[in-house]
Amino acid sequence: MKYDLEFKILNQIEDKTDKSNFRKKLSESDLNQLRQNHNGISEEYLTYLKEIGSGSFKECQFVVQDYLFDLSELGIEDIYELKDEIKFFGDNFAGDLAGFDFKKNPNEVIEFWHDDGTIYETGKSFKEYIGEKIRVE
Repeated sequence: MKYDLEFKILNQIEDKTDKSNFRKKLSESDLNQLRQNHNGISEEYLTYLKEIGSGSFKECQFVVQDYLFDLSELGIEDIYELKDEIKFFGDNFAGDLAGFDFKKNPNEVIEFWHDDGTIYETGKSFKEYIGEKIRVE
């Protein structure tokens, strides 16, 4: 398993009775559909969806969706102006989003901070980024 350490950490620290920690693992068919819909999609993201699954972790500290979305799907495209190539995979439940810039580098995570509408390049792959989210208390 590529996400063995992250899986072990979540099993140790999460409340197993809290339904907010439920995640859904994707099938190969679901992953292939994502590949077809998003050319160049991060394989690390797809592996995470297969091994750990979509949903929130650490009692709603962060959520990883099993689809990519943009601001228009949130109804806030008139408030912020972003390139069409930016797609998000999750958020921190405080309005800040994480995703990929498919034009610049679809394997590096970017963050969108809602307070000022800025995109921040993290310089991290999905595995590095999500690993930090899981490990930080």
